[in-house]
Amino acid sequence: MKLHGPRVVIRPWESHDDDVADTWPPYNDPFDPLWNLPRPSSFGSGVWHTFLENGARRQSWAVEDASGALIGRISLREIDRQRRQARLGVTFAAPYVGRGLGTEALTLFLDYYFGTLNYRLLMLDVAAPNVRAVRCYTRLGFQYVESDWRNAGSLFDRRVLDQPMYAPLRRYFRDDMRGLKVEFFEMRLYREEWIRRRAPVELHG
Repeated sequence: MKLHGPRVVIRPWESHDDDVADTWPPYNDPFDPLWNLPRPSSFGSGVWHTFLENGARRQSWAVEDASGALIGRISLREIDRQRRQARLGVTFAAPYVGRGLGTEALTLFLDYYFGTLNYRLLMLDVAAPNVRAVRCYTRLGFQYVESDWRNAGSLFDRRVLDQPMYAPLRRYFRDDMRGLKVEFFEMRLYREEWIRRRAPVELHG
């Protein structure tokens, strides 16, 4: 299976892709340690990773650019074929963020997910301070459902919140007895909504 877009190609993730992804440069973003904090119901990170990768509840696809370079990964977790739903995970290499490639790849993948795979619902959770990602998902039709608050962890330097440029993000953080918490949005997209949004494209494409 290969999905072809104007600038990206999506194909099944292969074992050697892990080695390539390990060479991706780190994000130059002080909020990066927050992007992939585990959901409250998750196991410890190591056990959870092994369970998902080795079990039947996860599938992954590689995203390549026009030159064939691996630039991202799209994953489905918590796959429930009976209910025809799953949870989305997206990672893109830092040099390719902010160029519209993620939106293009997700548009291509969502057509496949709701069309060929015939799922009816796709869920995701995203850190509220990740404004770029939230904006992308909202443009694609994902709707906010609810929030949960997660421990920010020791890798995040909370002093960055004192900088004036990050003042708009402070509302996504709060303190409690266990330390600093960061807000995560639960979002979802139904097949019917995706088809409705894509109809004008199909009619004029």
